[in-house]
Parts: sequence; structure tokens; C-alpha cells
Amino acid sequence: MTTAESAQDVDGAVQPCSLRSTHFDFQARVFQAPGAHFILKGQPKEPMFAVDMGAGQGYVTLENLRKTFLIEEGGHDGKLIERAAEGLKYVPDIRPGDEIPNEVLDGTASWTVAKRHKQIARERMQVQLLSWMNGTPIGQGGREDIQKIVSSDESKKALVDAFKRAALAMGLEENQSEEVVDYIETLARELCYVEALRERSLEIRKIRLSLEKLTKVYSDDIRTSADIGRIKILIAKGLSELDDILANVDAESADILGALMSIDEVVRSVRKARDNLHYILMEWDPVIAKWKNLQLVRSQEIDRALSTTYQLLAQRFETGKSIVTKRQSSSPGTAASKTGNSSAQK
Repeated sequence: MTTAESAQDVDGAVQPCSLRSTHFDFQARVFQAPGAHFILKGQPKEPMFAVDMGAGQGYVTLENLRKTFLIEEGGHDGKLIERAAEGLKYVPDIRPGDEIPNEVLDGTASWTVAKRHKQIARERMQVQLLSWMNGTPIGQGGREDIQKIVSSDESKKALVDAFKRAALAMGLEENQSEEVVDYIETLARELCYVEALRERSLEIRKIRLSLEKLTKVYSDDIRTSADIGRIKILIAKGLSELDDILANVDAESADILGALMSIDEVVRSVRKARDNLHYILMEWDPVIAKWKNLQLVRSQEIDRALSTTYQLLAQRFETGKSIVTKRQSSSPGTAASKTGNSSAQK
């Protein structure tokens, strides 16, 4: 994780304890307890503090954590608790000593992508630039189709001209086309995370295909067939949620010249989409793991995969609320401030 400058208080006051800019270096002894960590629990997801308790774990709301251990909200540990609650949008759990997610510090992603994802993002924008210059959309299709377009000699020559024309359209000189290239590289660094998440979402599409095949496998099992039918309806909603976010990102970058001319605003928008997609797919990770390398035959493994999938989807979509809506409606400390109760689970 890159080092970032410590955030200054709004009122400019000097705090008695300064924060290390990149780590959760809590000071109170409670944070040294065995298994101490922050995690989201319940529905809707609420930030909680957990410690090991015998054979299980004990959970306490953040408000009760502050009250019980006399942690001031504006003090060192109080500020870190707030950052931990915010950070749980981006990582599954947070433990004392962990690095603070970059998303909390400066908005950049705290996870990495493969080189191919940046290449895909760059090539998509190059195709958009060619479309703008030609005045007609160029169908992109899959990655192989995009690579064929940008790798052709005709496209390479056209791109050189496109960069120059884009520079003029942006109020630059024709010989400043390198600045256009730099802008595209800047967007590629942001959009590559979306491309990685787009690829990850394909795992959910594989699950839907598996459900279609299992419909035949369990055709003579009325109960299981009904369960699969309900899951198929709900998983369509889950995929639509992801597709809507991806479609919005694609639509924004489709106006390539507008995106380059308002790059700061577009970067903020892409990062918001990135974080929403990442949050949703973190919820899906346990389900995706259950379906990994499963043989599509009647088995206890299939039963468990179906159960895990239905449990997630029913929680998320039964009331018509999406994962993102629940995330945004449960801001850090909101639920805790209403309950102020601690709980233990063993």
C-alpha cells in the first residue's frame, strides 16, 4: 500500500495523538485481545468489534465499544474505529496492525489486477476514440474482437490521427497529442479494476449456467426443482445489478472525448462503480467458492452450494433491496447508535 499524508482535522486543531497514516495502530488494551477484529455482521450489515471467547466469538457494537472502554470519538482510537467501519466496505475484516485500505486514504484501490486488465481497459478506450473519429460506433464484442481492431495496421494509423484530432478538440495543439495518450492512460489505470471485476462477475454467470443444467438433473425431484427455480429467478436479479453498474461505466466511457475533458469527475465516478462492484462481489465470494469445480450430479456438495446461494440471494433481494442499497443505507455507526448493545455468539 502506498504511503499517504495524514488527514488534517476540519477545524485544524492539533490532536493529542497523531495517527500513523497507513495502519490501524490502536492503543487501547482491548485491541490486543485474542482474535480482535472488526467485521460486518447481520442484515443489514453492521460494523462490529469481535474477540475470541472460548469456542466462539463475542461481538459488540462500535458505540458500546466506545462506551465500555472509554474511547473518545475524536481521539486516536476513536478516529481509527471510524476508519475501520469505513474500511469494511473494501475488505472482509480488519485487525489491529492492518494497513488502512487505500480507498479510505486517497480513493485508489487497495487490491491489484493483472496486466491484461489494464490492457483491456486501454484497448476499449482506443476503440472508443476510433469510433469518435469515424463518427460511427465500432462494435467491440469480446476481448479478442477488441484486440483484432486495435492491432490492425489500419487502426494503428488511424489512432495516430485520432490522438491529434482529440488534442485539437480539447483545446490543445496538434503536437500535444501525447497529453491525450496520458489522459487515456490515467483512465486505463482506473478502468482496469472494473475490467477485473467484470471478469470476476463471469463466475456468477457460470453458476447460472450450472443451475440450468441442474434443472434437468433434478427434474424428478419436486422440492429441489422448486428451489432451483427460485434461485434462478433471484440470480437474474443479482446479475442485473452487476450489469447495470457495468453498463453505466461503459456508457460514460463511450463518450470518450467528454470523459477526457472531464477526467477528474469521470475518475470519481469510475471509483464509485469500482467500489460498489467490489463490495457486491465480496458478498458473492463464499458462493463462488462453493461452486468451484463442482460435478453437476446429485450430491451433498451440490445441496450445500444451492443452500448457500439461496441464502445469499434471499437475504439480498427478497425485500427488493440490492446489496449496494443496503451498503449505502447502513453508514458506519448508524445501526450501532440505535442499539448500543453487545452480543456474543458461540
